[in-house]
Amino acid sequence: MLCGINTQEIFEFFVKSFQQVDRMGKIMLGPVPMVMVNHPDLMEQILTNGDMYNKPFLYDFFELGVGLITERDGEKWKQSRKALNRTFNSQILRGFLPLMDARVKTLVQKLEPYAGGGEIDLLEHIAECTLEMIFTTTMGRCEEKLPGQTKFLHHVDLLMKLIGERIFNVNQFLDVFYRMTKSYQTRKVCEDVVNEFTEAIIQTRREELEKERRLAPEQDEFHSKLLIFLDQVLTIRKGEENTGFTDREILDHLLTIMGAVCIDESPMANKMKIISKFQGQDTSAYAVAYTLLLLAMNPNIQNKVVEEIDSVFSSNSVEVTVDTLQQLKYTEQVIKESLRLLPVAPILGRETSKEIELDGVRIPPNQMIMYNLYALHRRPDVWGPDPERFDPDRFGPEAVTNRHPYAYLPFSGGLRNCIGWRYALNSMRIILLRILQNYELKTDLRQSEMRFKFEITMKLIGPHRVWLTERPKRS
Repeated sequence: MLCGINTQEIFEFFVKSFQQVDRMGKIMLGPVPMVMVNHPDLMEQILTNGDMYNKPFLYDFFELGVGLITERDGEKWKQSRKALNRTFNSQILRGFLPLMDARVKTLVQKLEPYAGGGEIDLLEHIAECTLEMIFTTTMGRCEEKLPGQTKFLHHVDLLMKLIGERIFNVNQFLDVFYRMTKSYQTRKVCEDVVNEFTEAIIQTRREELEKERRLAPEQDEFHSKLLIFLDQVLTIRKGEENTGFTDREILDHLLTIMGAVCIDESPMANKMKIISKFQGQDTSAYAVAYTLLLLAMNPNIQNKVVEEIDSVFSSNSVEVTVDTLQQLKYTEQVIKESLRLLPVAPILGRETSKEIELDGVRIPPNQMIMYNLYALHRRPDVWGPDPERFDPDRFGPEAVTNRHPYAYLPFSGGLRNCIGWRYALNSMRIILLRILQNYELKTDLRQSEMRFKFEITMKLIGPHRVWLTERPKRS
């Protein structure tokens, strides 16, 4: 039972429960039994099992519709995933790089007044940047502020709070009781605002697309310009009969794509992770902020990253491309180690569609199976005697080769892995690159003193406190 405890206690409860399990155990989530797994062998069996496509009932708590991440039915998910794979192809992701870089350069300029001054909460500034990235790449909206955005963000914030409260209140598990509560009535108001805001953007973009189609001399030229995610989804809807989307599905998949470009696909985060993109407090922002905090705590590693960045981006004329980003090998190791230690969405799950067997134990149909990345990523038998230490060398080529492929799952794995993991990594690389090019980061926080709470995602208690010192300007 999880009633009556605060969000920090919830986080610590889940961590402790999973760390006490070597391979598999059981815990009660209110009246619902939950199987816990905490071993790479079992993770592989679950994530590659065709009978484990379905998601747990907790996904129902987040419904604003059904999209790729929140779709519980495995067969429907496969149809949508096949159709949406084209929205994440390499050509489209490559086209996003200059858009992302432009947003990050704006972030660097906004940080300039704080250099040499007092402490700042880095998350606030990074969250604004990732929010702008999402608006630009998913919907083609480049305005600093969209009409109705303030009202929308307020209701997203309230909606996240309401859903987070429901997860840990067993009295609200059943819809028949939940619909009698004031929380439900408030939630419906919030959902209406969220959907109205997004639907307006879809309609505006649909009209723009139709105008562009009429003006394009050739259809091939029109399709070659389709880059943003919304354009792709609208085009898929008009394509083959088997992949056509209704207006409701377009809205759901747009929200899903926004969630897919973040880190992981936690059932606790699912659709709230999607709409929290608009709130700015999204998982990508937390992942970047955590990485920069760890670098501020480890100046030697920070210096090594800066040396690599300077060697690849030796002047301002060097552009951000797929090739230049791929040359940042050590920077990528730093990102991966940060995601190991501080997975923003640590709780994931599946639901059995038929009876399966794990470690000789028969698991019945419709059974919820959960796993905790925070615990999995700290197994001493995988990560050594000091798994809490921040060590990017854990992701050197030789170390990765010798490690179980399902011991590290920042983007989930197997059949329902995160469709947007390349997008997420690109955005993280660019933000780290531009910030560290321009600023040295320091902090008085210590890793051992970091405490977290569980509010849909894993959040640091207190500010992401850093001091910035401007680095010499480059030519």
